[in-house]
Order: sequence, then C-alpha cells, then structure tokens
Amino acid sequence: MKAYFKLIAVILPVVLFPIVSAHAADKVRIGGDVIIAARTEVKDAVAVGGSVTVNGKVRDSAVAVGGSVILGPDAVIGKDVVAIGGIVEQAPGSKIYGDVVELNIPGVSAILPFFGKDRSASWFWSFKLISLLGFLALAVLLVALLPKPFDLITDNVQQNLGKVILWAILGLLVLVPLAIFLAISIIGIPLIALEVFLAGIAFLVGYIAIAKLIGDKIASLMKRPALSAIWLTVMGLLALWLIGWVPFLGSLVKAAAILLGFGGVLATFFRPRRRFHTENEF
Repeated sequence: MKAYFKLIAVILPVVLFPIVSAHAADKVRIGGDVIIAARTEVKDAVAVGGSVTVNGKVRDSAVAVGGSVILGPDAVIGKDVVAIGGIVEQAPGSKIYGDVVELNIPGVSAILPFFGKDRSASWFWSFKLISLLGFLALAVLLVALLPKPFDLITDNVQQNLGKVILWAILGLLVLVPLAIFLAISIIGIPLIALEVFLAGIAFLVGYIAIAKLIGDKIASLMKRPALSAIWLTVMGLLALWLIGWVPFLGSLVKAAAILLGFGGVLATFFRPRRRFHTENEF
C-alpha cells in the first residue's frame, strides 16, 4: 500500500508545479537538467523538460523527457536509459545493464508542411501528436520510477479478472454518490477535489497498467517476451492509440481498458493486508 502513496507523490508535483526532488536516493528535476557527477551514485536520475548527464552511477534508470541522456565514459546505468524528445549519447566505456529507449521527436513545425495548407487539419494533427507524446512521456516516467505497482495491477487483472470487473463497477457506483454526500456536507466540500484527484490518478495508473498488459501480449505474439516494462508500456499505449481511430470499436476498446484499469487499481489497493506481506514490498 505504501507504493500508492509514493505513486501519488510522484504524480502530484508533475501535475501541479515544477520542483527539484528532495528524495535522497533519487535525483529528479522538473524544468531543468540533471547532472550526476563522477564518483556519485543515485537510485534514479530523471529530468522533465531537460537533459540527464551521467558521469557516475545510476542504480536504476536514467530518464529524460524533453531532452537527451548523455553518458560519460565512466557512467554506469543499472537498468534502462530512456530519452523522449531527445537522443541517447553513450561514450565509449559507459555501461547500460538494461534497455535503451529513444524516441527522438522532431519539432511540430517540421511536421506541419505534410498536412498541406489546411491550418485546421494541421493544428488538429499537431494537437493529437503532442497529446500522445505527452502521455507517453508521463507513462514512461511512472513505469520507470515505480514499476512494482504496475506489475501488481497487471498480475491482478490476469489472475482475478472477475473481481477486477466487480471492483470497477463498484467504484463507478460509489464515485457519484460519494461526491453528492461530500457536497451536502459542509466539512466534505473541500474533499470533493481530493476525490476527483484520487479518482483521476486511479484511472490514469490503471490505463497505463492495461497498456503494459496489452504490450506484453503483443510482445508474446512477436516472440519477444524479454522486452522491458517501458517498451511494453509504449507498445500498448501506441496500440490503444491506433485502435482509438476505429469508429465505435476504438471507443469501446479504450473504455474497456479504462474501466479494467480502474478496477485493477481498486482490487490491488484493497487486497487483504496479509497478501501484501507475502509479496515483496514496493
């Protein structure tokens, strides 16, 4: 259960305001560059709106959203290196023990000419592309920093699909009455915003978890079962995005993914406490 509070702690600053993380084991910066000096060791190195330069050791992942990841000759990355909107520059001698995910996206201005002179169409496609890339960036960031909650949710969906569906229905039935109850209660009015925020996180995390599960199924069909969680998530989100363009069917599939993900989050969060202790802590 502690992992969900950590998940909220990661999402909240991303949504609300730029900060520099104070977590001693991580180096996270939103709106700037992250530099890991030589003979320095951190758990994760993450930059949103900047680049990551590593000359020391990162025990887990190095992630740059809207920038590049630059590895010096003495850099050591224990897991994955992810650059969205940039490139991965790896100097000779540097070591990466996970996967390299590089989504180098050119500027929107370079794409607009392909849509002709129809400005409305250009803006439409630009907005769609930017929205997709932004969501991919957020999903990759969350999966890279906190992979365990997503693993638990996907496992729960696969092993307890019936319970997950029941939790999704129950959650939807409770949301509106709870909001009404809070609205008519004087002390509950400020909690409506909290309910909306937490429900939004549940839908977001659940959708990403279902995308990861879809990516895992695609990887199995492609006979590539060893892909990292980040690649599985990207593949699943792209598949859902493409399916979303199919009239009616696309909306139906995405709605099912959202509801299953929501139910998966609730079912995992409210699992009996003794079952949490039987698994590794997040």
